[in-house]
Amino acid sequence: MKKLIMRYGPWALVTGASSGIGEEFAKQLAQDGFNLLLVARSEVRLKSIAQKLSEEHQIQTKVLADDLSQENCLE
Repeated sequence: MKKLIMRYGPWALVTGASSGIGEEFAKQLAQDGFNLLLVARSEVRLKSIAQKLSEEHQIQTKVLADDLSQENCLE
């Protein structure tokens, strides 16, 4: 994965990061040293995951609580 950081930069965007495949993907990216922008509907859950990953892997995290399936969700 270090090649990915060199190619794409130090940040990764993970949608659906509050559970399931998205959460697992975030864990694996954090383990490989990526800083993470975590997106999902549950802000409380996202913040908890972000804090845990930041502490365990010494990475930066940002949280965006929104439902990306909704039209105009980021306005």
